[in-house]
Amino acid sequence: MTVVKVHPEIIEGPWVEGFVLDRHVISSHPIGYLGEHMQYETTRSALGELVYQLKYRNGPPNDIVDTAVAFINDRWNGIIDCVVPPPPSLHRTKQPAVLIAAGIAGAIGVPSLAAAVVKATATPQMKNVPLHERAPLLSAAIQAGTEAVQGRRVLLVDDLWETGSTLRRVAEVLAQVGATEVRALTMTRTK
Repeated sequence: MTVVKVHPEIIEGPWVEGFVLDRHVISSHPIGYLGEHMQYETTRSALGELVYQLKYRNGPPNDIVDTAVAFINDRWNGIIDCVVPPPPSLHRTKQPAVLIAAGIAGAIGVPSLAAAVVKATATPQMKNVPLHERAPLLSAAIQAGTEAVQGRRVLLVDDLWETGSTLRRVAEVLAQVGATEVRALTMTRTK
């Protein structure tokens, strides 16, 4: 079990309590062009590097899960009934948030309900959508899925937090379908 040092911050939303465990990037400096593209020297937090490796380099989720579980056991021990990841915006062979949510659920002994909330219609990645267009787009796209959360205390887990638009919509849907409490935990935050 490897738990990396984190710097949790509160994230506000339609949940009982929410946290992001650390910043994703500590510093990033341009170092010059390679062809038409600017290259950067980037320093990530320890957890940010693990998330980056999982998301873009096919790295393992183990240390991310161990770090999240340590936080959960300290903060929410015994008050989580299931873990739900948001529906992914991109098709990947391995979905980072789904892998992390499943690992956390297994470690704390509750089900991971990846089909509790689904994307009824495809959307672009939210980082590519102007802020004022996100809420209506997500409201139409993110809907209740086939796995029930009624009467359960849900932990909503994501790998990366940018503005929280997707997580807020997922939390609203979970509340609409009867989750008694929703807590949010994201691994790292951009900007």
